[in-house]
Amino acid sequence: MAQLRRKPVSSSEKKSKNPIAKAMSRARHSSFYHDLSLRGKNPLRLLGTPKDIWPGSATAGTKMVGGKILAAGHVLSNPNNEQDIWPGGDVWRAQNLPDKWQEYLHSFRWLRDLNQAVDRKGAKERAEELVESWIEENTQWGEVSWRCDIVGERVTNWLIYAPLIMDTDDVIYRGRVLDILARSARHLMKMSTDLPEGPGGLKAIIGLAFSGLFIPLGDSWLKQAVGYLKFSLGKEVLVDGGIRSRNPQELLHLFMHMVLLRDAFAGMGKEAPEELGKAVSRMASCIRALSHGDGKLPLFNGVTIERAEDINAVIEKAKEEYAAEFDLEQSGFARLENQKTVLIQDIGPPAEMELSSTCHAGALSFELSQGRDRIIVNSGNAAYVQIGGQDLEYISRSTAAHSTLVLNDQNSSDILDDGLIGRGITEVSSKLISENGHYMLDAEHNGYVDDYGLIHRRLIYMNDQGDDIRGEDELRLSYKGDKNPVPFNICFYLHPNISVLKTDDQIILETPSGKKWAFFARGADVAITESIYFGEAGKVSPSQQIRLSGKTDGEKTTTLWSLKLQGNDQE
Repeated sequence: MAQLRRKPVSSSEKKSKNPIAKAMSRARHSSFYHDLSLRGKNPLRLLGTPKDIWPGSATAGTKMVGGKILAAGHVLSNPNNEQDIWPGGDVWRAQNLPDKWQEYLHSFRWLRDLNQAVDRKGAKERAEELVESWIEENTQWGEVSWRCDIVGERVTNWLIYAPLIMDTDDVIYRGRVLDILARSARHLMKMSTDLPEGPGGLKAIIGLAFSGLFIPLGDSWLKQAVGYLKFSLGKEVLVDGGIRSRNPQELLHLFMHMVLLRDAFAGMGKEAPEELGKAVSRMASCIRALSHGDGKLPLFNGVTIERAEDINAVIEKAKEEYAAEFDLEQSGFARLENQKTVLIQDIGPPAEMELSSTCHAGALSFELSQGRDRIIVNSGNAAYVQIGGQDLEYISRSTAAHSTLVLNDQNSSDILDDGLIGRGITEVSSKLISENGHYMLDAEHNGYVDDYGLIHRRLIYMNDQGDDIRGEDELRLSYKGDKNPVPFNICFYLHPNISVLKTDDQIILETPSGKKWAFFARGADVAITESIYFGEAGKVSPSQQIRLSGKTDGEKTTTLWSLKLQGNDQE
Protein backbone atom coordinates (compact mmCIF):
# COMPACT_ATOMS: atom_id res chain seq x y z
CA MET A 1 0.00 0.00 0.00
CA ALA A 2 1.41 3.39 -1.03
CA GLN A 3 1.45 6.17 1.53
CA LEU A 4 1.98 9.77 0.47
CA ARG A 5 2.73 12.13 3.33
CA ARG A 6 2.66 15.89 3.73
CA LYS A 7 4.44 17.75 6.50
CA PRO A 8 1.88 18.93 9.09
CA VAL A 9 1.32 22.68 9.11
CA SER A 10 1.59 24.32 12.51
CA SER A 11 -0.34 27.43 13.48
CA SER A 12 2.87 29.45 13.39
CA GLU A 13 3.35 28.53 9.73
CA LYS A 14 -0.04 29.83 8.65
CA LYS A 15 1.42 33.28 8.09
CA SER A 16 3.65 32.30 5.22
CA LYS A 17 4.50 35.84 4.08
CA ASN A 18 7.27 37.13 6.33
CA PRO A 19 7.19 40.97 6.36
CA ILE A 20 10.88 41.20 7.37
CA ALA A 21 11.91 38.90 4.51
CA LYS A 22 9.80 40.96 2.11
CA ALA A 23 11.42 44.19 3.30
CA MET A 24 14.90 42.70 2.86
CA SER A 25 13.92 41.50 -0.59
CA ARG A 26 12.82 45.00 -1.59
CA ALA A 27 16.07 46.46 -0.30
CA ARG A 28 18.10 43.93 -2.23
CA HIS A 29 16.22 44.77 -5.41
CA SER A 30 16.15 48.53 -4.99
CA SER A 31 16.55 51.12 -7.72
CA PHE A 32 20.29 51.12 -6.99
CA TYR A 33 20.37 47.38 -7.69
CA HIS A 34 18.65 47.79 -11.04
CA ASP A 35 20.55 50.89 -12.11
CA LEU A 36 24.04 49.64 -11.28
CA SER A 37 24.16 45.95 -10.41
CA LEU A 38 22.37 44.83 -13.57
CA ARG A 39 24.37 47.00 -15.93
CA GLY A 40 26.46 45.37 -18.61
CA LYS A 41 27.21 45.33 -22.29
CA ASN A 42 23.98 45.71 -24.20
CA PRO A 43 23.37 43.20 -27.01
CA LEU A 44 22.74 44.64 -30.47
CA ARG A 45 20.82 41.63 -31.74
CA LEU A 46 19.70 38.11 -30.89
CA LEU A 47 21.59 35.04 -32.08
CA GLY A 48 18.26 33.37 -32.89
CA THR A 49 14.95 32.52 -31.28
CA PRO A 50 13.31 29.32 -30.04
CA LYS A 51 11.10 27.75 -32.69
CA ASP A 52 7.49 28.27 -31.67
CA ILE A 53 5.43 25.09 -32.20
CA TRP A 54 2.61 25.61 -29.67
CA PRO A 55 -0.52 27.35 -30.95
CA GLY A 56 -2.51 29.65 -28.70
CA SER A 57 -6.11 30.78 -28.99
CA ALA A 58 -6.85 32.79 -32.13
CA THR A 59 -10.11 33.97 -30.56
CA ALA A 60 -8.34 35.32 -27.48
CA GLY A 61 -5.61 36.84 -29.65
CA THR A 62 -8.16 38.68 -31.78
CA LYS A 63 -9.83 40.14 -28.69
CA MET A 64 -6.44 41.26 -27.41
CA VAL A 65 -5.74 43.09 -30.67
CA GLY A 66 -8.97 44.96 -29.93
CA GLY A 67 -7.65 46.10 -26.55
CA LYS A 68 -8.96 43.46 -24.14
CA ILE A 69 -6.77 41.39 -21.80
CA LEU A 70 -7.60 37.69 -21.46
CA ALA A 71 -6.39 34.86 -19.22
CA ALA A 72 -7.77 31.33 -19.58
CA GLY A 73 -10.43 32.83 -21.86
CA HIS A 74 -11.67 35.29 -19.23
CA VAL A 75 -11.57 39.05 -19.81
CA LEU A 76 -9.88 41.30 -17.25
CA SER A 77 -12.45 43.86 -16.08
CA ASN A 78 -11.52 47.51 -16.46
CA PRO A 79 -13.53 49.66 -14.02
CA ASN A 80 -12.72 52.72 -16.14
CA ASN A 81 -14.02 51.29 -19.41
CA GLU A 82 -17.47 49.81 -20.02
CA GLN A 83 -16.13 47.56 -22.81
CA ASP A 84 -13.22 46.38 -20.63
CA ILE A 85 -10.72 47.85 -23.08
CA TRP A 86 -7.22 48.55 -21.75
CA PRO A 87 -5.79 51.31 -23.98
CA GLY A 88 -2.07 51.92 -24.20
CA GLY A 89 -0.26 50.73 -21.11
CA ASP A 90 -3.09 51.35 -18.66
CA VAL A 91 -3.02 47.75 -17.50
CA TRP A 92 0.48 48.21 -16.04
CA ARG A 93 -0.79 51.10 -13.91
CA ALA A 94 -3.93 49.30 -12.70
CA GLN A 95 -4.40 49.15 -8.93
CA ASN A 96 -5.51 46.22 -6.78
CA LEU A 97 -5.32 43.53 -9.45
CA PRO A 98 -5.51 39.99 -8.01
CA ASP A 99 -2.14 38.24 -7.69
CA LYS A 100 -3.04 35.64 -10.32
CA TRP A 101 -3.74 38.37 -12.88
CA GLN A 102 -0.54 40.24 -12.04
CA GLU A 103 1.53 37.07 -12.42
CA TYR A 104 -0.15 36.28 -15.74
CA LEU A 105 0.33 39.79 -17.10
CA HIS A 106 3.99 40.22 -16.09
CA SER A 107 4.95 36.74 -17.35
CA PHE A 108 3.70 37.65 -20.86
CA ARG A 109 2.08 34.21 -21.27
CA TRP A 110 -0.62 35.99 -23.24
CA LEU A 111 1.80 36.48 -26.15
CA ARG A 112 1.01 32.89 -27.11
CA ASP A 113 -2.60 33.88 -27.86
CA LEU A 114 -1.78 37.26 -29.37
CA ASN A 115 0.61 35.50 -31.75
CA GLN A 116 -2.37 33.58 -33.18
CA ALA A 117 -4.45 36.65 -34.07
CA VAL A 118 -5.54 36.75 -37.72
CA ASP A 119 -4.67 40.44 -37.94
CA ARG A 120 -0.89 40.03 -37.85
CA LYS A 121 -0.18 43.74 -38.25
CA GLY A 122 -2.59 44.59 -35.43
CA ALA A 123 -1.09 41.87 -33.22
CA LYS A 124 2.41 43.25 -33.70
CA GLU A 125 1.31 46.79 -32.94
CA ARG A 126 -0.54 45.68 -29.78
CA ALA A 127 2.39 43.51 -28.66
CA GLU A 128 4.89 46.33 -29.14
CA GLU A 129 2.58 48.77 -27.35
CA LEU A 130 2.30 46.50 -24.31
CA VAL A 131 6.00 45.63 -24.22
CA GLU A 132 7.09 49.25 -24.56
CA SER A 133 4.67 50.45 -21.89
CA TRP A 134 5.78 47.59 -19.61
CA ILE A 135 9.36 48.82 -19.92
CA GLU A 136 8.24 52.37 -19.07
CA GLU A 137 6.46 51.23 -15.91
CA ASN A 138 8.56 48.29 -14.71
CA THR A 139 12.25 48.96 -15.27
CA GLN A 140 12.74 49.19 -11.50
CA TRP A 141 12.10 46.47 -8.92
CA GLY A 142 8.55 45.23 -8.48
CA GLU A 143 7.44 42.49 -6.08
CA VAL A 144 5.71 40.52 -8.84
CA SER A 145 7.27 41.90 -12.01
CA TRP A 146 10.84 41.03 -10.96
CA ARG A 147 10.13 37.82 -9.06
CA CYS A 148 12.48 35.11 -10.35
CA ASP A 149 9.89 32.76 -11.78
CA ILE A 150 8.05 35.63 -13.49
CA VAL A 151 11.32 36.99 -14.93
CA GLY A 152 12.18 33.51 -16.22
CA GLU A 153 8.81 33.16 -17.92
CA ARG A 154 8.95 36.66 -19.36
CA VAL A 155 12.42 36.14 -20.84
CA THR A 156 11.30 32.82 -22.31
CA ASN A 157 8.18 34.35 -23.85
CA TRP A 158 9.96 37.44 -25.17
CA LEU A 159 12.52 35.21 -26.89
CA ILE A 160 9.93 32.78 -28.28
CA TYR A 161 7.79 35.60 -29.61
CA ALA A 162 10.63 37.95 -30.59
CA PRO A 163 9.33 37.97 -34.21
CA LEU A 164 6.07 39.39 -32.84
CA ILE A 165 7.45 41.98 -30.42
CA MET A 166 10.66 43.03 -32.21
CA ASP A 167 9.83 43.04 -35.93
CA THR A 168 10.13 46.82 -36.21
CA ASP A 169 12.35 49.51 -37.70
CA ASP A 170 12.28 51.43 -34.41
CA VAL A 171 15.88 50.84 -33.34
CA ILE A 172 15.42 52.68 -30.05
CA TYR A 173 12.54 50.41 -29.04
CA ARG A 174 14.45 47.30 -30.16
CA GLY A 175 17.45 48.43 -28.14
CA ARG A 176 15.33 48.86 -25.01
CA VAL A 177 13.87 45.36 -25.40
CA LEU A 178 17.34 43.86 -25.84
CA ASP A 179 18.57 45.83 -22.82
CA ILE A 180 15.75 44.48 -20.61
CA LEU A 181 16.42 40.95 -21.84
CA ALA A 182 20.07 41.26 -20.87
CA ARG A 183 19.22 42.85 -17.51
CA SER A 184 16.75 40.06 -16.84
CA ALA A 185 19.37 37.44 -17.58
CA ARG A 186 21.83 39.13 -15.22
CA HIS A 187 19.11 39.25 -12.56
CA LEU A 188 18.45 35.52 -12.98
CA MET A 189 22.19 34.85 -12.87
CA LYS A 190 22.55 36.76 -9.59
CA MET A 191 19.52 35.03 -8.08
CA SER A 192 20.41 31.54 -9.30
CA THR A 193 21.87 30.56 -5.93
CA ASP A 194 18.62 31.46 -4.16
CA LEU A 195 15.87 30.18 -6.46
CA PRO A 196 12.46 29.14 -5.15
CA GLU A 197 11.44 25.53 -4.75
CA GLY A 198 9.15 23.84 -7.24
CA PRO A 199 8.12 24.92 -10.75
CA GLY A 200 9.09 28.54 -10.02
CA GLY A 201 12.75 27.63 -9.82
CA LEU A 202 12.55 25.65 -13.05
CA LYS A 203 10.91 28.58 -14.85
CA ALA A 204 13.78 30.83 -13.77
CA ILE A 205 16.43 28.31 -14.87
CA ILE A 206 14.74 27.74 -18.25
CA GLY A 207 14.68 31.50 -18.82
CA LEU A 208 18.38 31.75 -17.97
CA ALA A 209 19.20 28.85 -20.31
CA PHE A 210 17.29 30.46 -23.21
CA SER A 211 19.16 33.71 -22.49
CA GLY A 212 22.49 31.91 -22.66
CA LEU A 213 21.59 30.32 -25.98
CA PHE A 214 20.19 33.35 -27.80
CA ILE A 215 21.66 36.52 -26.26
CA PRO A 216 25.26 37.36 -27.30
CA LEU A 217 27.98 36.91 -24.67
CA GLY A 218 25.73 34.64 -22.66
CA ASP A 219 28.10 31.68 -22.31
CA SER A 220 28.40 32.08 -18.54
CA TRP A 221 24.61 32.26 -18.21
CA LEU A 222 24.23 29.04 -20.16
CA LYS A 223 26.89 27.24 -18.15
CA GLN A 224 25.26 28.26 -14.88
CA ALA A 225 21.79 27.36 -16.15
CA VAL A 226 22.85 23.90 -17.30
CA GLY A 227 24.37 23.12 -13.92
CA TYR A 228 21.26 24.16 -12.04
CA LEU A 229 18.99 22.51 -14.59
CA LYS A 230 20.63 19.12 -14.07
CA PHE A 231 20.19 19.39 -10.31
CA SER A 232 16.65 20.79 -10.38
CA LEU A 233 15.26 18.27 -12.86
CA GLY A 234 16.28 15.46 -10.56
CA LYS A 235 14.54 17.14 -7.65
CA GLU A 236 11.46 18.70 -9.25
CA VAL A 237 10.45 16.12 -11.89
CA LEU A 238 9.33 12.96 -10.14
CA VAL A 239 10.14 9.41 -11.19
CA ASP A 240 6.71 9.02 -12.83
CA GLY A 241 7.06 12.36 -14.66
CA GLY A 242 4.87 14.49 -12.40
CA ILE A 243 5.93 17.64 -10.57
CA ARG A 244 5.86 18.56 -6.90
CA SER A 245 3.14 21.22 -7.20
CA ARG A 246 0.70 18.50 -8.39
CA ASN A 247 -0.79 20.87 -10.97
CA PRO A 248 -1.25 18.98 -14.28
CA GLN A 249 -1.51 22.19 -16.31
CA GLU A 250 1.69 23.56 -14.81
CA LEU A 251 3.28 20.23 -15.71
CA LEU A 252 2.06 20.61 -19.30
CA HIS A 253 3.34 24.17 -19.67
CA LEU A 254 6.73 23.28 -18.19
CA PHE A 255 6.91 20.33 -20.57
CA MET A 256 6.17 22.58 -23.54
CA HIS A 257 8.93 25.02 -22.62
CA MET A 258 11.37 22.21 -21.88
CA VAL A 259 10.72 20.70 -25.32
CA LEU A 260 11.51 24.09 -26.90
CA LEU A 261 14.65 24.30 -24.77
CA ARG A 262 15.74 20.79 -25.78
CA ASP A 263 15.23 21.65 -29.44
CA ALA A 264 16.96 25.03 -28.99
CA PHE A 265 20.18 23.33 -27.89
CA ALA A 266 20.18 21.31 -31.11
CA GLY A 267 19.23 24.35 -33.19
CA MET A 268 22.18 26.31 -31.81
CA GLY A 269 24.58 23.41 -32.38
CA LYS A 270 24.95 22.58 -28.70
CA GLU A 271 24.40 19.33 -26.83
CA ALA A 272 21.43 19.34 -24.49
CA PRO A 273 22.01 17.86 -21.02
CA GLU A 274 21.04 14.20 -20.86
CA GLU A 275 18.90 14.94 -17.82
CA LEU A 276 16.70 17.27 -19.89
CA GLY A 277 15.86 14.60 -22.46
CA LYS A 278 15.08 12.02 -19.80
CA ALA A 279 12.86 14.43 -17.87
CA VAL A 280 10.94 15.34 -21.03
CA SER A 281 10.27 11.65 -21.72
CA ARG A 282 8.99 11.02 -18.20
CA MET A 283 6.80 14.11 -18.33
CA ALA A 284 5.32 13.02 -21.66
CA SER A 285 4.28 9.70 -20.13
CA CYS A 286 2.71 11.40 -17.13
CA ILE A 287 0.83 13.97 -19.23
CA ARG A 288 -0.53 11.24 -21.48
CA ALA A 289 -1.64 9.21 -18.46
CA LEU A 290 -3.40 12.26 -17.04
CA SER A 291 -5.49 12.89 -20.17
CA HIS A 292 -9.10 11.94 -20.83
CA GLY A 293 -10.40 10.51 -24.09
CA ASP A 294 -10.94 14.05 -25.42
CA GLY A 295 -7.19 14.68 -25.23
CA LYS A 296 -7.56 17.20 -22.40
CA LEU A 297 -6.42 17.27 -18.78
CA PRO A 298 -8.62 16.43 -15.78
CA LEU A 299 -9.70 19.29 -13.50
CA PHE A 300 -7.35 18.81 -10.56
CA ASN A 301 -5.31 21.46 -8.71
CA GLY A 302 -5.79 24.47 -10.94
CA VAL A 303 -6.43 23.05 -14.41
CA THR A 304 -8.54 24.95 -16.94
CA ILE A 305 -9.33 23.19 -20.22
CA GLU A 306 -7.73 25.16 -23.04
CA ARG A 307 -8.95 24.28 -26.52
CA ALA A 308 -5.48 24.70 -28.00
CA GLU A 309 -3.96 22.20 -25.58
CA ASP A 310 -4.63 18.76 -27.05
CA ILE A 311 -2.37 16.28 -25.27
CA ASN A 312 -1.95 13.94 -28.22
CA ALA A 313 -1.07 16.83 -30.53
CA VAL A 314 1.35 18.29 -27.98
CA ILE A 315 3.22 15.00 -27.60
CA GLU A 316 3.22 14.44 -31.37
CA LYS A 317 4.66 17.90 -32.00
CA ALA A 318 7.24 17.28 -29.29
CA LYS A 319 8.32 14.19 -31.26
CA GLU A 320 8.58 12.44 -27.95
CA GLU A 321 8.04 8.75 -27.29
CA TYR A 322 6.22 7.97 -24.08
CA ALA A 323 5.90 4.83 -22.00
CA ALA A 324 2.61 2.95 -22.05
CA GLU A 325 2.61 2.54 -18.27
CA PHE A 326 0.04 4.52 -16.33
CA ASP A 327 1.56 4.34 -12.85
CA LEU A 328 1.10 7.82 -11.36
CA GLU A 329 1.50 6.83 -7.72
CA GLN A 330 4.32 9.24 -6.89
CA SER A 331 2.45 12.16 -8.44
CA GLY A 332 -0.58 11.31 -6.32
CA PHE A 333 -2.97 10.20 -9.07
CA ALA A 334 -4.44 6.90 -10.24
CA ARG A 335 -5.81 5.99 -13.66
CA LEU A 336 -8.25 3.15 -14.39
CA GLU A 337 -8.96 2.47 -18.05
CA ASN A 338 -10.87 -0.23 -19.89
CA GLN A 339 -12.20 -0.02 -23.41
CA LYS A 340 -13.11 3.67 -23.83
CA THR A 341 -13.84 4.36 -20.17
CA VAL A 342 -11.26 6.38 -18.20
CA LEU A 343 -11.38 7.15 -14.46
CA ILE A 344 -8.71 9.40 -12.94
CA GLN A 345 -8.56 9.91 -9.18
CA ASP A 346 -6.61 12.22 -6.88
CA ILE A 347 -4.91 9.92 -4.33
CA GLY A 348 -2.32 12.34 -2.96
CA PRO A 349 -2.12 14.97 -0.23
CA PRO A 350 -1.79 18.65 -1.17
CA ALA A 351 1.64 19.74 -2.31
CA GLU A 352 4.15 21.00 0.23
CA MET A 353 2.90 24.25 1.70
CA GLU A 354 5.25 26.56 -0.23
CA LEU A 355 4.25 24.89 -3.51
CA SER A 356 0.50 24.70 -2.87
CA SER A 357 -0.75 28.02 -4.28
CA THR A 358 -2.73 26.26 -7.03
CA CYS A 359 -3.66 23.12 -5.09
CA HIS A 360 -7.30 22.29 -4.41
CA ALA A 361 -8.73 20.60 -1.32
CA GLY A 362 -10.08 17.77 -3.46
CA ALA A 363 -8.51 14.64 -2.02
CA LEU A 364 -10.01 11.35 -3.33
CA SER A 365 -12.08 13.21 -5.95
CA PHE A 366 -12.31 11.54 -9.36
CA GLU A 367 -13.32 12.24 -12.94
CA LEU A 368 -14.95 9.79 -15.35
CA SER A 369 -15.10 9.90 -19.14
CA GLN A 370 -16.14 7.59 -21.94
CA GLY A 371 -14.57 8.25 -25.31
CA ARG A 372 -14.63 12.01 -25.83
CA ASP A 373 -17.54 12.49 -23.42
CA ARG A 374 -16.84 13.70 -19.89
CA ILE A 375 -19.38 12.43 -17.39
CA ILE A 376 -18.22 13.02 -13.80
CA VAL A 377 -15.98 16.09 -13.40
CA ASN A 378 -14.71 18.52 -10.80
CA SER A 379 -15.83 22.16 -10.87
CA GLY A 380 -12.63 23.54 -12.38
CA ASN A 381 -10.50 26.60 -11.72
CA ALA A 382 -12.06 30.05 -11.21
CA ALA A 383 -8.77 31.91 -10.68
CA TYR A 384 -9.48 34.40 -13.47
CA VAL A 385 -13.26 34.58 -13.16
CA GLN A 386 -14.59 37.96 -12.04
CA ILE A 387 -18.27 37.98 -11.06
CA GLY A 388 -19.44 40.39 -8.38
CA GLY A 389 -17.46 40.41 -5.17
CA GLN A 390 -17.40 36.66 -4.52
CA ASP A 391 -14.11 34.84 -4.05
CA LEU A 392 -14.88 32.31 -6.76
CA GLU A 393 -11.33 30.98 -6.80
CA TYR A 394 -11.64 29.94 -3.15
CA ILE A 395 -15.00 28.30 -3.88
CA SER A 396 -13.59 26.37 -6.85
CA ARG A 397 -10.68 25.11 -4.72
CA SER A 398 -12.90 23.91 -1.87
CA THR A 399 -13.60 20.25 -1.14
CA ALA A 400 -17.29 20.84 -1.83
CA ALA A 401 -16.44 21.81 -5.45
CA HIS A 402 -15.04 18.33 -6.16
CA SER A 403 -16.49 14.91 -6.81
CA THR A 404 -15.64 13.57 -3.40
CA LEU A 405 -16.96 13.47 0.17
CA VAL A 406 -17.10 16.64 2.27
CA LEU A 407 -17.71 16.43 6.01
CA ASN A 408 -19.79 19.11 7.75
CA ASP A 409 -19.18 21.53 4.83
CA GLN A 410 -15.53 21.76 5.88
CA ASN A 411 -12.50 21.51 3.61
CA SER A 412 -10.34 18.42 4.03
CA SER A 413 -7.37 20.83 4.10
CA ASP A 414 -7.52 24.52 5.00
CA ILE A 415 -7.12 27.12 2.27
CA LEU A 416 -5.31 30.02 3.93
CA ASP A 417 -5.81 33.74 3.31
CA ASP A 418 -2.61 33.88 1.26
CA GLY A 419 -3.86 31.08 -0.99
CA LEU A 420 -1.61 28.32 0.33
CA ILE A 421 -2.87 25.02 1.72
CA GLY A 422 -2.58 24.79 5.50
CA ARG A 423 -3.66 22.35 8.19
CA GLY A 424 -5.52 19.21 7.19
CA ILE A 425 -4.40 16.15 5.27
CA THR A 426 -0.96 14.86 6.17
CA GLU A 427 -1.29 11.34 4.77
CA VAL A 428 -3.09 9.59 1.94
CA SER A 429 -2.70 5.85 1.49
CA SER A 430 -3.78 3.92 -1.58
CA LYS A 431 -3.65 0.45 -3.09
CA LEU A 432 -4.53 -0.53 -6.66
CA ILE A 433 -5.39 -4.17 -7.34
CA SER A 434 -5.70 -5.43 -10.91
CA GLU A 435 -6.84 -8.92 -11.87
CA ASN A 436 -7.85 -10.10 -15.35
CA GLY A 437 -8.65 -6.55 -16.40
CA HIS A 438 -10.73 -5.75 -13.32
CA TYR A 439 -9.56 -2.90 -11.06
CA MET A 440 -10.08 -2.10 -7.40
CA LEU A 441 -8.68 1.19 -6.09
CA ASP A 442 -8.66 1.57 -2.30
CA ALA A 443 -7.63 4.96 -0.87
CA GLU A 444 -8.10 6.95 2.33
CA HIS A 445 -7.04 10.26 3.88
CA ASN A 446 -6.79 11.69 7.40
CA GLY A 447 -7.93 15.25 6.71
CA TYR A 448 -10.87 15.08 9.13
CA VAL A 449 -9.13 13.25 11.99
CA ASP A 450 -8.07 16.31 14.00
CA ASP A 451 -11.52 17.91 14.07
CA TYR A 452 -13.84 14.91 13.94
CA GLY A 453 -11.74 11.81 14.56
CA LEU A 454 -12.94 10.43 11.19
CA ILE A 455 -11.04 8.88 8.29
CA HIS A 456 -12.49 9.03 4.77
CA ARG A 457 -11.96 5.84 2.80
CA ARG A 458 -13.07 5.44 -0.83
CA LEU A 459 -13.09 2.20 -2.81
CA ILE A 460 -13.72 2.28 -6.57
CA TYR A 461 -14.15 -0.79 -8.76
CA MET A 462 -14.10 -0.91 -12.58
CA ASN A 463 -14.89 -4.11 -14.48
CA ASP A 464 -12.91 -5.39 -17.44
CA GLN A 465 -15.29 -3.82 -19.97
CA GLY A 466 -15.32 -0.39 -18.35
CA ASP A 467 -19.13 -0.37 -18.26
CA ASP A 468 -19.60 -1.09 -14.55
CA ILE A 469 -18.23 1.37 -11.96
CA ARG A 470 -18.94 0.76 -8.28
CA GLY A 471 -17.97 2.91 -5.33
CA GLU A 472 -18.01 2.82 -1.56
CA ASP A 473 -17.42 5.87 0.65
CA GLU A 474 -16.69 5.06 4.25
CA LEU A 475 -16.29 7.29 7.29
CA ARG A 476 -14.81 5.48 10.27
CA LEU A 477 -13.66 6.61 13.68
CA SER A 478 -9.92 6.61 14.14
CA TYR A 479 -10.43 5.48 17.75
CA LYS A 480 -12.98 3.41 19.68
CA GLY A 481 -15.92 5.10 21.34
CA ASP A 482 -19.09 7.03 20.68
CA LYS A 483 -19.17 10.08 18.46
CA ASN A 484 -21.92 12.59 17.79
CA PRO A 485 -23.44 12.39 14.30
CA VAL A 486 -21.71 14.62 11.74
CA PRO A 487 -23.40 15.60 8.44
CA PHE A 488 -21.71 14.72 5.16
CA ASN A 489 -22.28 15.16 1.43
CA ILE A 490 -20.85 13.08 -1.40
CA CYS A 491 -20.80 15.14 -4.58
CA PHE A 492 -20.76 13.92 -8.18
CA TYR A 493 -20.39 16.91 -10.47
CA LEU A 494 -21.79 16.34 -13.95
CA HIS A 495 -20.33 17.87 -17.08
CA PRO A 496 -22.65 20.57 -18.51
CA ASN A 497 -23.22 18.44 -21.62
CA ILE A 498 -24.73 15.58 -19.61
CA SER A 499 -28.53 15.25 -19.64
CA VAL A 500 -30.11 14.02 -16.38
CA LEU A 501 -33.35 12.12 -15.78
CA LYS A 502 -34.33 11.06 -12.25
CA THR A 503 -36.74 8.15 -11.73
CA ASP A 504 -37.96 6.54 -8.52
CA ASP A 505 -35.02 4.19 -8.13
CA GLN A 506 -32.21 5.54 -10.31
CA ILE A 507 -30.74 8.49 -12.19
CA ILE A 508 -30.07 8.24 -15.93
CA LEU A 509 -27.14 10.21 -17.34
CA GLU A 510 -27.06 10.64 -21.11
CA THR A 511 -23.87 11.72 -22.88
CA PRO A 512 -23.73 13.87 -26.05
CA SER A 513 -22.95 10.72 -28.06
CA GLY A 514 -26.19 9.10 -26.85
CA LYS A 515 -24.79 6.65 -24.28
CA LYS A 516 -26.81 6.21 -21.10
CA TRP A 517 -25.39 5.50 -17.67
CA ALA A 518 -27.57 4.53 -14.71
CA PHE A 519 -26.54 5.88 -11.30
CA PHE A 520 -27.67 4.05 -8.14
CA ALA A 521 -26.95 4.85 -4.50
CA ARG A 522 -27.66 3.31 -1.11
CA GLY A 523 -27.02 4.55 2.43
CA ALA A 524 -27.75 8.26 1.89
CA ASP A 525 -30.43 10.62 0.58
CA VAL A 526 -30.11 11.32 -3.15
CA ALA A 527 -30.75 14.71 -4.76
CA ILE A 528 -29.95 16.53 -8.00
CA THR A 529 -28.92 20.13 -7.46
CA GLU A 530 -27.82 23.05 -9.63
CA SER A 531 -24.13 23.86 -9.87
CA ILE A 532 -21.53 25.91 -11.76
CA TYR A 533 -18.76 24.61 -14.00
CA PHE A 534 -15.51 26.61 -14.38
CA GLY A 535 -13.67 23.92 -16.34
CA GLU A 536 -13.59 25.40 -19.84
CA ALA A 537 -11.52 28.47 -20.64
CA GLY A 538 -13.59 31.61 -20.96
CA LYS A 539 -16.83 30.05 -19.76
CA VAL A 540 -18.85 29.84 -16.58
CA SER A 541 -21.48 27.20 -17.36
CA PRO A 542 -24.54 26.06 -15.42
CA SER A 543 -24.36 22.37 -14.58
CA GLN A 544 -25.84 19.82 -12.21
CA GLN A 545 -24.57 17.56 -9.50
CA ILE A 546 -25.76 14.40 -7.82
CA ARG A 547 -25.54 14.86 -4.07
CA LEU A 548 -25.69 12.05 -1.51
CA SER A 549 -26.41 13.38 1.99
CA GLY A 550 -26.41 11.74 5.40
CA LYS A 551 -24.95 11.73 8.90
CA THR A 552 -22.32 9.53 10.47
CA ASP A 553 -23.68 6.76 12.66
CA GLY A 554 -21.41 4.96 15.11
CA GLU A 555 -17.91 3.76 14.43
CA LYS A 556 -18.38 3.28 10.67
CA THR A 557 -20.77 4.81 8.12
CA THR A 558 -20.87 3.43 4.58
CA THR A 559 -22.49 4.80 1.42
CA LEU A 560 -22.63 2.69 -1.74
CA TRP A 561 -23.03 3.99 -5.29
CA SER A 562 -22.61 2.71 -8.85
CA LEU A 563 -22.59 3.78 -12.48
CA LYS A 564 -23.56 1.23 -15.13
CA LEU A 565 -23.64 1.68 -18.88
CA GLN A 566 -27.02 0.70 -20.23
CA GLY A 567 -27.06 -1.74 -23.14
CA ASN A 568 -23.40 -2.67 -22.56
CA ASP A 569 -22.49 -0.63 -25.64
CA GLN A 570 -18.98 0.83 -25.72
CA GLU A 571 -18.90 1.45 -29.46
